[in-house]
Amino acid sequence: MTPRSTLSPTPLATLTLVMAAVAQAIIAGLTLGFAGHVSPWRDPVSDYAWHRGGRLLFAVAVVLLLAAAAALAVAAHLAALPRTPLVSSLFLLWTAGLLVVLLFRSNLSTADPTASGEIHRAGGAVLFASLPLAAWTLSTRLRTDTRWLVAAATLRRGAVAGVVTAAAFGLAQLVGWLPAGLLERVALLAEFLIIATMATALRRAVR
Repeated sequence: MTPRSTLSPTPLATLTLVMAAVAQAIIAGLTLGFAGHVSPWRDPVSDYAWHRGGRLLFAVAVVLLLAAAAALAVAAHLAALPRTPLVSSLFLLWTAGLLVVLLFRSNLSTADPTASGEIHRAGGAVLFASLPLAAWTLSTRLRTDTRWLVAAATLRRGAVAGVVTAAAFGLAQLVGWLPAGLLERVALLAEFLIIATMATALRRAVR
């Protein structure tokens, strides 16, 4: 009888890195390409969906992040990543937030809110809050396992960056003079770094 082959999480972790990087590159491209229509300083990322060509690219970026989340979850399972039910729940909340942002269009203007726009805002709040909290909780769990000590320290730094940038973006919703658009883009970059850190940790753990 031939031995059963085992699946390696490494290709999935690599795929996660690639998809997340492409999604981030699309957002960067939209930021530069639509700077004359959507202010990177004041306007939210979802405003690209209101411009021709921007909606498709915005949707592709979100779908890539959803696919990266799925690949990362499978890779974590294959690598036997230690985690808790709270970590899994927070990660699911993050993916749910991404789905809501994808399916519900944002408000065209803050002066004219719509039901779809408010649902979109709620989804954005969930995704910006849940991933850094998941990373923080996971880093606490990984610190108890010598195999994951390096990953725990790196992930905790990413979690701190995610919490700080998400909090700054949230504050910008209340303080009008803060650059809400810029802070949102920085918070998105922090989320990408968290995903990249988790995927890189999985690859290193297997090696």
